[in-house]
Amino acid sequence: MTTTSRTPAPHDAGEVRPLGLWLAFLALVLLLLSACGGGGSSLAGVGSGGTGVATGTVSGFGSVIVDGVEYDDSNSDATSDDSSGNSQNVEVKLGQQVRVSYDVSGKAARNILVMPQLVGPVSAVVDSGGWLRVMGQWVRLVTSTSDATLSTPTVLSGYTLSSTIAVGDDVEVHGSWIYDSTRFAYVLVATRLEKLSVAADPVQLGGVVLNVAATGFDLNASGTFPVTASSLPASLSNGQAVRVWVRRAALPTKPWVAQRVMRSSLRNEDLASSQKLDVAGLPSSYDPVSRTVAIAGMQVRLASGIGLDEAALARGEFVALQVSRSDSGLIASSGKQRSVLSSTLGAEVEIKAVTSGIDWSATPSVSFRLRDTDIVAPAAAIAANCKSIALSADVYVQVKGRLPAPGQPVGATEVQCTTTAPATSTIERVGLVRSVDLANSTLVLGLPLGDVTARWDSTTYFEKRPETLPGLLVEVEGVITKGSSELRLKKVKRPR
Repeated sequence: MTTTSRTPAPHDAGEVRPLGLWLAFLALVLLLLSACGGGGSSLAGVGSGGTGVATGTVSGFGSVIVDGVEYDDSNSDATSDDSSGNSQNVEVKLGQQVRVSYDVSGKAARNILVMPQLVGPVSAVVDSGGWLRVMGQWVRLVTSTSDATLSTPTVLSGYTLSSTIAVGDDVEVHGSWIYDSTRFAYVLVATRLEKLSVAADPVQLGGVVLNVAATGFDLNASGTFPVTASSLPASLSNGQAVRVWVRRAALPTKPWVAQRVMRSSLRNEDLASSQKLDVAGLPSSYDPVSRTVAIAGMQVRLASGIGLDEAALARGEFVALQVSRSDSGLIASSGKQRSVLSSTLGAEVEIKAVTSGIDWSATPSVSFRLRDTDIVAPAAAIAANCKSIALSADVYVQVKGRLPAPGQPVGATEVQCTTTAPATSTIERVGLVRSVDLANSTLVLGLPLGDVTARWDSTTYFEKRPETLPGLLVEVEGVITKGSSELRLKKVKRPR
């Protein structure tokens, strides 16, 4: 996987900037955020000194929030792998499964690796229990906030109702693999299902390895989905999670001949002796005798004295573990569990950004979009000071809420507004691209307050190639490095 390295910019992590002082500055510059953090890395950087790793579900955006923990992504890249082993910049979205490599401070992301579990066509539509199949693999949608696993409802993108998901639709699915004894297979409990506009080829499968042999294995169920490959990851063993790329035309024929097999679970040897690993998701196959549990394709042993409800682990309820390596394998030294009443561990969606143009006085509720997330806020949940802010003024908005069901907007339980913002606040804007300079990696963006020149770099995500943008309306996010007047773009896409 190809990565880039960047030098961190110094900053004051706790600095607060009054938005009133920003306005004249932003009239010339635009956008976002003060830099912190380090260079991009992927799994190859996991074992390097001074870093930690967090794997879990995107539960919000300030920078990026994973299972309720926020990581500053102002200097990180966000990438995903393809069938050739190359990485490409991608957009980070609510409900995705990610692996965040961060610096020793614990909050500055170096790289965000986005890891979809299935990318390809739907092969069976959703039934009354929320079950469907994608390329034959079982997928379960979490349809309410009262799910037995305490999972949050599945984020649907491209669908307003799960009943409109059709056979043949190409989708990208994220989630946790757990063993289902009624289906004698590992199934994917989905955290996000997104309809794709272009058919995937090759397709990408994922799941848990069974019956490993020299040239292949079974995927998720014994004998049902055999996979062969000319090359397998070193020391691949039963119970590990993998991602598998297969030519679309080869899907009807078994065994599947893989173009590439990539291990997606971490092993003991992937971590340095002092490496910190935070892993969150649904536990599977808990063994009370050995006190081991499978989570995200990793076999983890609970340290003696760890304060967890082991009955909840056996029931498969959501858990977050702090894991390290030991002579006998991965061991969890501490952990936290969701409860029905708690909003911790990512059960609550949290969205933060500097924005403008929202009419906070609308009744009985305000519908708006923040950080690519649809939100509905009842008037009673909106702080009174929000309603006194002019539509044209920049305001730092903090939203807390919950996703009530797949395909529905986030229901806000609290909306706060302020005219000051943390130095690492994301600012989003919509403007017309006046021109693009490919040689200097800059574009001119037309905004109500005037034209702004912005620069992109190797971390920037473009939905469309830069040379195709002149004359188009775009939505952008970016970073303003402290001590500089230059806008550094993080994301450029067409408005939804």
